[in-house]
Amino acid sequence: MKSVVVESERSVETAARLRLVMVRLARALRHQGSTALSPSQVSALASIDEFGPLRISALAAFESVGAPVATRVVASLEELDLLKRTDDPEDKRASLVELSDHGRVVLTALWSERTIGLSSRLERLSPAERNRLEMALPALEKLSREG
Repeated sequence: MKSVVVESERSVETAARLRLVMVRLARALRHQGSTALSPSQVSALASIDEFGPLRISALAAFESVGAPVATRVVASLEELDLLKRTDDPEDKRASLVELSDHGRVVLTALWSERTIGLSSRLERLSPAERNRLEMALPALEKLSREG
């Protein structure tokens, strides 16, 4: 029984450390690159890029926000010509949002800038530290996909 409590305490400590590291790293990456987009806008673009054309309600679900918030984010991205609307082939009353050509260019450039920034941070780690991080990636990817 004692080992279960110790493992539980270790899990809580690991979770706290991981959360803090992720917050700090996400903040550093957000500042990497030259964009005037908000984190919500970047996240919405990334979701649309990953999942393809979406209804706003589906985007809201992916982003864990309400439909009014998703609608405002989509409207702001449309104003910047980063998204375009198309008719939903399954329901002519609904529309889908997808990246415009300009949106794809902007998102690709942003990811490139942020990847280069993260790559330079990784280069400051020792080879052994980079190897341990690479070994942890499958577990981190699994955590990022679980609801």
